[in-house]
Amino acid sequence: MNQMPKQPNGPIARYSTQYSADFVERWDELVDWEKRKAGESGFFENLLRNHGVQTVIDVSTGSGFHAVQLKQAGFDVVATDGSPTMLTKARANFRRYGLAIPSHHRDWRALDPQELGQFDAVVCLGSSLCHVFEASERLDVLQTFRALLKPGGLLVVDQRNFFAIRAGHFKSSGHYYYCGTHVSVSLGEVNAHLCEFIYRFDNAEQYRLQVYPLLPGELTQEVLACGFSEHASYGDFLADYDMMQCDFVIHTALAARGAL
Repeated sequence: MNQMPKQPNGPIARYSTQYSADFVERWDELVDWEKRKAGESGFFENLLRNHGVQTVIDVSTGSGFHAVQLKQAGFDVVATDGSPTMLTKARANFRRYGLAIPSHHRDWRALDPQELGQFDAVVCLGSSLCHVFEASERLDVLQTFRALLKPGGLLVVDQRNFFAIRAGHFKSSGHYYYCGTHVSVSLGEVNAHLCEFIYRFDNAEQYRLQVYPLLPGELTQEVLACGFSEHASYGDFLADYDMMQCDFVIHTALAARGAL
């Protein structure tokens, strides 16, 4: 089985403590794989195909939803996650679907291209990058993603729409990301430095996630500062979108050739 090296401590790694075993056990209820697949309608598969992608590393695989979808669509997929509980869940899902997907327990800073190789695409989904509160650390992470990409390779990062959330327009439509019918998503504390999401299952069991409310413009600037070019964005999978109305913003960019 894949080795599980000692993971770094510090602000980047602390997010993993929020994903307790009992919370992760209910994570797929929150997502509802079939509804999420229908809501995405092949967006990521088509995006990768349009960029000529064959090899993909899913660096925030969570419970494995996107790794499974991409593998089933014919891509060569490697999955990683910094949360041991999430990776255990992902591996169980890979077995359930009968898929041989290499998987590694890795904090983002431990993603070494000399070990893992380079890929046509890096995908970091589930608003995962927002677990990193410090801009300097996000830049380090993005530079690591750049090192994992072949020249001209595709970066795909999504995030909660904190532009709307910080403006008081939070919504969780249930159409695209968190589609489960027995869970509600609401907000706790929100300010310029912290956003707390509250997940309630069957109006009883409750879990909280605290993240940095990263504005889409901030992330765009950080991506472009880390050796990427040709940035584009989508709101809930649409290129033409209203920033005040979408749940999530998806960013894409290309690894600039020779820009390491």
